[in-house]
Amino acid sequence: MSGLCKPIILIGFMASGKTTIGKSLAEILNRNFIDTDELIEERERLSIAEIFERYGEGYFRDVEEKVISEVINEANTVIATGGGCITRENTRKILREKGIVFWLKVNTKTILSRTNNDDTRPLLKGDRERKIITLLSQREPLYRETAHYIIDASKTPEEIVAKILEIISENFSN
Repeated sequence: MSGLCKPIILIGFMASGKTTIGKSLAEILNRNFIDTDELIEERERLSIAEIFERYGEGYFRDVEEKVISEVINEANTVIATGGGCITRENTRKILREKGIVFWLKVNTKTILSRTNNDDTRPLLKGDRERKIITLLSQREPLYRETAHYIIDASKTPEEIVAKILEIISENFSN
């Protein structure tokens, strides 16, 4: 069906498993995998943290939107996006219209445990728990607006992949 050619898009908060799940889905479905954060780092020749430090979040979101606008047009892909890509209205619109969007939804406790020893996330500097709670409350309505499907991402990667495959099978196969 027409939906099967569309890119499968994974959105969600940082540490929700977008890259891990995306790689697995791409392999199972025989699709190309694109991680927009990795692509941005490659193009800018800087880490995400360095981009934020040197140029600020606004610059990063501009680059991110441009990258998403390009890769969204590639058929037969699985795309893992950055956690904050949904903060831009145009990016939300592009994702929703051109892809099949899965929100990998996680709670504060899961994010805290998954980012415990990770100092590479510029938006979590300082009081990590308070920042996660604040960002989640701002972003959850945007994730909800963008997603076609919501997946409980506190489960194992295998369970998450199985759920997404089940949804694809039920909604996009003959």
